[in-house]
Amino acid sequence: MPSHRLWWGVRTYATGAAVRVRFAPSPTGFLHVGGLRTALLNYLCAKQSGGQFILRMEDTDQTRLVPGAMRALQESLRWAGIHYDEGPDMGGPYGPYVQSERLPLYTSYADKLIRCGRAYRDFRPPVSRDMSARASAILREAYLPPSESEAQERIQRGETFVVRLKMDPERTFSYEDIVYGPMSFRPDAMGGVTDDPIIIKSDGWPTYHLASVVDDTEMRITHVLRGEEWIPSMPKHLALYEALGAKPPIFVHLPLLINADGTKLSKRSGDVRVADYMEQGWEPETLVNLVALTGYSYANLEHADHDVKTMNELIRDFELTRISHTRATLPMDKLVFLNKHHLANKLALATTCEQTKQDLLSRIRPIITSWYGDHSDDYILRVVTLGQQRVDTLRQVPERMAYLFTEPRWDTDTCRAFRASVPTPSFRQVIQAGHDLVLQTRDIHGDWGVWIKSLQVAGGKSAVQKSLRIALTGERAGPPLADIIDMLGPQKAAARLAAALAWDKQHH
Repeated sequence: MPSHRLWWGVRTYATGAAVRVRFAPSPTGFLHVGGLRTALLNYLCAKQSGGQFILRMEDTDQTRLVPGAMRALQESLRWAGIHYDEGPDMGGPYGPYVQSERLPLYTSYADKLIRCGRAYRDFRPPVSRDMSARASAILREAYLPPSESEAQERIQRGETFVVRLKMDPERTFSYEDIVYGPMSFRPDAMGGVTDDPIIIKSDGWPTYHLASVVDDTEMRITHVLRGEEWIPSMPKHLALYEALGAKPPIFVHLPLLINADGTKLSKRSGDVRVADYMEQGWEPETLVNLVALTGYSYANLEHADHDVKTMNELIRDFELTRISHTRATLPMDKLVFLNKHHLANKLALATTCEQTKQDLLSRIRPIITSWYGDHSDDYILRVVTLGQQRVDTLRQVPERMAYLFTEPRWDTDTCRAFRASVPTPSFRQVIQAGHDLVLQTRDIHGDWGVWIKSLQVAGGKSAVQKSLRIALTGERAGPPLADIIDMLGPQKAAARLAAALAWDKQHH
């Protein structure tokens, strides 16, 4: 089993309603977008119902622990804006929230199950992995567990054992799944015989089955949201709840995220780690929005803009019954669209919200500085605001808006081809006139339209626009020219136009 599982639970004390989710990320410790979706759905359900969101780390498989994985997972959650109310780093009334710190609790529960006859110690060596499930189960059915006194003697002699839950081969387990509806199956449906699952391993550590049920019971979790791959474990878990005399929580199994070809989403199929999106500069709100649109039916998506959802809107509109029962793919075609909207919203908010402003600057300032040296915070934000429709992410600003930090290049193949579309007399006439304008005007935006119309050059307005864009940026497209001139300022803009004219005379 994976080394770290995140468990999210939500508890509403006033009503008793609650939501909990288990998440099993890779042993490498990264948070998968599928896991982010699961966490988000539970977070939305928690906040929509006024509940609490709880983080619990499962680290009972000590052989696959990765240093730093727990912290990385917590950081990914915080980056995404999914803030838990109880967890390993902040405590809570039902801690500790790391399973390796709860071992005596699991042992006491296993002992209780042994005393009441619902579990037994198995001293036999592990069966061969080559043995079929049916043959293995038959051996377990034929086993006669030792008495308590005999078991204690064998334990004193140093013999190892596992603890197994005793399953009823005739028992049919049923439950109502919020997504899949009524489900009913026998615990031996797959193997054809009774499977007595291990709940305490030979090293004394609990298995996932026991630890999860014990923790859910102790932490008073009443709703479980988890991936559909755990449906086959339902008989074991329901049997454990019954054996412990605990009421099972409400279960919500979530269909998996898949690739477009129907295969399971995996690292080989592209960017599946939350960290990948963090490193590429996507807004956290964008990734949250993207996964929220996956496998969920919203009531108000008549128009494309309705795809854009803030966290508050997601919380307000959330309903468990709208979770789809079919597997879904991430709508990657909406990634750029969503990011542009969320970035624009942040830039607008940054004008009045200092926290938002500093958050944006903390992410973009180091990149700008590494490329072009120091610039004022105000200038950096103005550049980002001006170029927001020209970039997909913040990280693209230094490259795509380079001409606002450094002199443009007029010798690139793209620029040369663009320059060739303007007659030389027209180009030079426009550049000279533009040079004079920026030094004379006090209101570039107010004078721009009249000035454009007043120029009489071959090629008309198109030649004017092309010539000035070449001279000022060295690019084929970009923000409005008056905005660029305003950003550069009259002296720098005039100097750049003069330099472009001199370069053109030398090379054409």
